[in-house]
Amino acid sequence: MNDGIEITPDEFLKLPKGSYILIDMRSEESFMQGHIEGAVYTHENIRSAGDIKLIFYCQYGIESLETAVYFRKCGFKAYSLKGGYVQWLKKQTDMFDMEELERYDRQITLAQIGMTGQEKLKSAGVLIIGAGGLGCPCGMYLAAAGVGRIGIIDFDEVCLSNMNRQVAHRETGVNKAVSLKNTLVGINDKIQVTAYTERFGADNAAELLDRYDFVIDCTDTAETKFMVNDLCVGYDKPYCYGGVIGFEGQVMTVIPHKTACLRCIFEEPPTGCETCESHGIIGAAAGIIGCIQALEAIKYITSQDDLLTDKMFIFDMLTMKARTVGFGGIGSKCSICRNKQ
Repeated sequence: MNDGIEITPDEFLKLPKGSYILIDMRSEESFMQGHIEGAVYTHENIRSAGDIKLIFYCQYGIESLETAVYFRKCGFKAYSLKGGYVQWLKKQTDMFDMEELERYDRQITLAQIGMTGQEKLKSAGVLIIGAGGLGCPCGMYLAAAGVGRIGIIDFDEVCLSNMNRQVAHRETGVNKAVSLKNTLVGINDKIQVTAYTERFGADNAAELLDRYDFVIDCTDTAETKFMVNDLCVGYDKPYCYGGVIGFEGQVMTVIPHKTACLRCIFEEPPTGCETCESHGIIGAAAGIIGCIQALEAIKYITSQDDLLTDKMFIFDMLTMKARTVGFGGIGSKCSICRNKQ
């Protein structure tokens, strides 16, 4: 190894054990999420290191370089790991190529995601039911996040009135699932996207749900949403419900047999519900709710705890007032949950 102040990951791996102290300069939360084997978060006796090399690393090798320079001036054999923790990770994985690692760099940087979470995303499959105002932004952000397999099911075709909110579509007369698939592949060609040009229902639910780890309900009628709820609970498939009308939207995540489902709350689909056609909708409102649904899927896949389970997030985007309503778990009279227990 030369006496330069930066040491590459390859050079570091050649150092004999016991010849260095490896010091992680990132936050404690980041250190707990993942660190280089043998690294310490703090080293109280650093000034008694003697001839032992001090190797500092941060996320990208910037702060650690400044620290190494300071300790060099103080007489220590100090070094900075070139490229930091991110460059180290790139050397350790064979699941991603270099282009993918650069693409997902800002996510991997997050302590809540890290390399482990990114690997979970790549291994996961999400089914989006409905490729409209909710499905378009939801699918686009799942693709950008690197979810490895995305399924889209929608039998409908794009029409001109869809264009104010269904932002993934570029032309009318095309099946919505196919149109959204084309956009997602354009966003990220490293993932697998499958379009199903049919209705979702009892006849195909078992086969489709078995292929995916998580489902996102992006449909637009109360009857369809309760049907999706019943099938997901019946087949024990976690899913995220979302709805939007006008300037208001709501989101809830359901873990079957563990948390409340739609029927735990409403029992039956409400009658006389307003629709986008009858009441109108602002496209940005659908975009916000669809993005929250994508975030719930990402949090579920990466094993984050604070999901919208046993509660519903309700957001009035005209007044910018939000509230979260709790429901206290599975309903004692729920016809779906209780029949499966």
